[in-house]
Amino acid sequence: MNDLFKYEFMKIARKRMSIIVVFASMFLTLLLFIMPVKNYISLERDGSQVNGVAAIQLEKEYAKELAGTLTEERVAKDIREYQALFSNRDNVIKNGNKVNLTDEIYAYYVLPHYSYLKMIDEAFVEPQITDTGLTVIRDMQLEDYAAFYIARAEKVEKYFTMDYSDWTYSNQEKDFWNTKNSHVEMPYEYGYHAGWKSLLQCLELLIVPIIAICICVAPVFAGEYQSGADSVILSTRYGKSKLIKAKISATFLFALIVFSINVLLSVGIQLATFGMDGWNLPLQILNVTVPYNLSLLEATIVCIANLYLVLIGMVAFTLFLSAKMKTSFVVLVVDILVILLPVFMGLSGTNGILNHILMLFPYMSAQPVFPADYTSYFSYPLPGLTLDIITMRIIVYAVLSVVCIPFVGRAFKRHQVQ
Repeated sequence: MNDLFKYEFMKIARKRMSIIVVFASMFLTLLLFIMPVKNYISLERDGSQVNGVAAIQLEKEYAKELAGTLTEERVAKDIREYQALFSNRDNVIKNGNKVNLTDEIYAYYVLPHYSYLKMIDEAFVEPQITDTGLTVIRDMQLEDYAAFYIARAEKVEKYFTMDYSDWTYSNQEKDFWNTKNSHVEMPYEYGYHAGWKSLLQCLELLIVPIIAICICVAPVFAGEYQSGADSVILSTRYGKSKLIKAKISATFLFALIVFSINVLLSVGIQLATFGMDGWNLPLQILNVTVPYNLSLLEATIVCIANLYLVLIGMVAFTLFLSAKMKTSFVVLVVDILVILLPVFMGLSGTNGILNHILMLFPYMSAQPVFPADYTSYFSYPLPGLTLDIITMRIIVYAVLSVVCIPFVGRAFKRHQVQ
């Protein structure tokens, strides 16, 4: 069995196409995860632009000024300081009915802390409004405290009463999300977190090595049909038993090794340049309404584990197709269609039934659900049970793997040699 396993592993790994595709995927991973570092932009307080590593260092300095616990009193104080900028006539310019800060004041006082102020502003913004330009916290009336966390809770409640046309939240779902939100620790801690933010925004790009791996493993069985080797293999002593197990085991090992290298490259590049600072900060500093009680490190681990499940599910599915189809080309066509179907169809823009299906396809499953309001509250209500989208994806790809793998050997054994 060991000899068969080694032979099948080397057969996949040494194939010219596999070598080209693997190195191409690694090059793309390097390129795609270096670009956010290279293109990172920050502004000095005089308005001059800084790029790359220098911009990251400048961002760290700005973040140090904001580090600490976001109590209601502190949030109110920071909002007042922002509002006070508009009280000085020398700080503002009028354009019709609009009042804006001058470029110099905006660059010196607002831009260095813009992400922080935007996070606060988003708690008070109505759902589905993407950008207010910080006008909500500029115009709001403050008491002794800002009611920041109360505003967050009210915004969450509004998600459940919005008109999604073809989907409404049941009471069961509302109870589920309210319970989940009750476990979110408050007040939030804030600090520098650019590396984890960038990484969570880029992890979906690891769908590229998953596609590359599917290309490499598509011929595992179909290639034997094309070459005519199936007639020899199926007539040998272990052709219908140990050899099939060796092919499946070797394929999964190859896939895990290649994908792990890509994961290490992607995570290593981002954290080596941005730094690991902020790993223990709450996920809510990326989006105040996220209902998952996770740190940025924990959220990243969840996303990477989810990607591994997508990989395993797609490899199992590809092996099944390879055992059923006569050519690897057809296998690849089906794989690409399955992976990229949401791209071709597009999400409807509502929290509808079609979206709930498309969100489980590989391309969408590779995307973290945390940074967006819309996907954070995707749930799947079953009789007496509600599943969040992360749990649902885990179940779907685990079931896909468990269902496909037993049928791989059966399909190959039953193949009619021509």
